[in-house]
Amino acid sequence: MNNKSLDQKVKQVAEKTLHDRNYVCAIDILLGIGYLQPVHIDDWKRGRVPYLEKVICANLSKISYAMKSFRVWARQKGLNPSETSYLLKTQNHSRALQFSKSGDSNIELAYRTHYVSPTLTDKKQQKLKENFEKPAEVVVFSILKDSKCDLCEKELFKDSFLYKEQDKALCLKCAKLDELTFLPAGDAKLTRQAKKHSKTYAVVVRFSRARKRYERQGLLVEESALKQAESENNSEKPA
Repeated sequence: MNNKSLDQKVKQVAEKTLHDRNYVCAIDILLGIGYLQPVHIDDWKRGRVPYLEKVICANLSKISYAMKSFRVWARQKGLNPSETSYLLKTQNHSRALQFSKSGDSNIELAYRTHYVSPTLTDKKQQKLKENFEKPAEVVVFSILKDSKCDLCEKELFKDSFLYKEQDKALCLKCAKLDELTFLPAGDAKLTRQAKKHSKTYAVVVRFSRARKRYERQGLLVEESALKQAESENNSEKPA
């Protein structure tokens, strides 16, 4: 795609997204022009890749041109720039997700800036910002084959739980999640209650070779939260 075609494509994607949602962000553009796939976004948001540009299917020159075209369009439309934090929830805290390979602050800002329709009220704009800045859930993997913790080198056998942070695979102890109890999927009400009562929790997923995707297996929750949820469930059952 030459630059003229790319510029037209960026504007088409931006116009449609703005019409549908009243705001546009860089990720919308990169998805719309085919430089990113939804699975790449999910991997990045969950810390499986160190920075977003690593999975963008275009060279830096094309990415830069598309981003510049997007910013020019946004200014011409009179949209309000809104700096937004993209956060990853880890076992102890939340950290900012990285977009660029270099980590340059100006490049990161360009990626993080959303452009919002001036017709939206301040209240709605703030709500949008809060929704975006909510970090993704902590995810733990039920592994299909034997592995090893990159920190303590503990052997992790098939069906064990493994936590990934960027390019590191950690056992639950090194991830400081070993005190959590596994609650299998199946009882939606119990799951909701246990999640509500647990200050720390993680979603457990497992890759399905047949469906070629990760599927939810249950939650890791605090034992006290699970007991409280079970007690509430039992008390609601008829005698």
